[in-house]
Amino acid sequence: MIGEIIMRIMSITGNVGKDPQARQVGNNQVADFTVAVRQKRPDRNGNYGVDWVRCSVFGKRSDTIMKYFHQGDNVALSGQWSINQWTNQQGEPQFSLELSVNDFDLPHRSKPERSNNQRSNDPFASSNDSIEITDEDMPF
Repeated sequence: MIGEIIMRIMSITGNVGKDPQARQVGNNQVADFTVAVRQKRPDRNGNYGVDWVRCSVFGKRSDTIMKYFHQGDNVALSGQWSINQWTNQQGEPQFSLELSVNDFDLPHRSKPERSNNQRSNDPFASSNDSIEITDEDMPF
């Protein structure tokens, strides 16, 4: 079909499998990592399967990936997908789903990371003492 543009864009959410690995391709830095995406429906035993997606981020944004993405982080990504096909040593065909990431959200942290020299704003953070409050202490 002349003039038709086919876009292969995919958006996923899942968990980073291992810390990203950096590599160079010419003058470009690339961050490679995998994301485990939970399948939509459970199997007969009620367990959800996982699909693994190989992800790559190119250029300066790979620095951000290397700094903020870590194993287990829940991430949201989108980009152009492709299927890589090869034959293993046993002669069996193998396939992998790959995503060239164009857009991503930084992982959410459940607890803010602090350096040792930052002080907490919570005056009770270092205290193991409990505070007793009686009904008379309540203003309502």
